[in-house]
Amino acid sequence: MDTTDPVPDGRAALTDEEREELTWLRAENAFLRVQRDVLTRIATDYAHDLEVILGRRATGASRR
Repeated sequence: MDTTDPVPDGRAALTDEEREELTWLRAENAFLRVQRDVLTRIATDYAHDLEVILGRRATGASRR
């Protein structure tokens, strides 16, 4: 059943199909945000670890 009655500000309301797609898109957006956050943490940790390794090599090389 499509809901096409206008909402109070005069725009047409979403159809059931549009509402279903909007729900799906919002869920996908939330999932993609979580993936982005995880990948950002991984990249940050990797960069930090690499900095530590390179820092130790540079420090070790200067001690010789």
